Amino acid sequence: MKTGFLTLETHPDHGGLVRVRIRDEVPELSEQEDGTEIRYVARFKDIEAGRMHVQNMMHRSLVDLENRIYRKDLDEMIACVEADNLDHTRVWMDPAVNQQSSSRIEQLVEKHKLDQKWLDLIWRAVGVAGLVLLLITAMRL
Repeated sequence: MKTGFLTLETHPDHGGLVRVRIRDEVPELSEQEDGTEIRYVARFKDIEAGRMHVQNMMHRSLVDLENRIYRKDLDEMIACVEADNLDHTRVWMDPAVNQQSSSRIEQLVEKHKLDQKWLDLIWRAVGVAGLVLLLITAMRL
């Protein structure tokens, strides 16, 4: 388990695309040489698991696996990271994310958490049904 930082990056020439990167150290927040802008930074206690969780939540939006680029708006990507159940902390969010976006992010976080609760409930029900079938089968023997 390795601690690290997950960043969400955008580029002005590539609207609607967000790149997910992991880093060992806190990234420099100034604009990169290629024009890429870091828009969000979160610290994860297990950075590889954090990246995997984001990838699992956003797999339908994946555009480029090698570079971890997704076709989603920034608000949705931030909400995806914020809603993750792994131990993590928001380090920085671009001040350009305005109040309207912040409230939308909060709504999306709640939606993601509710979706995850339903999914967990369904899998628990499947597990209970499996145990019941196993017990019934064992009782017949």
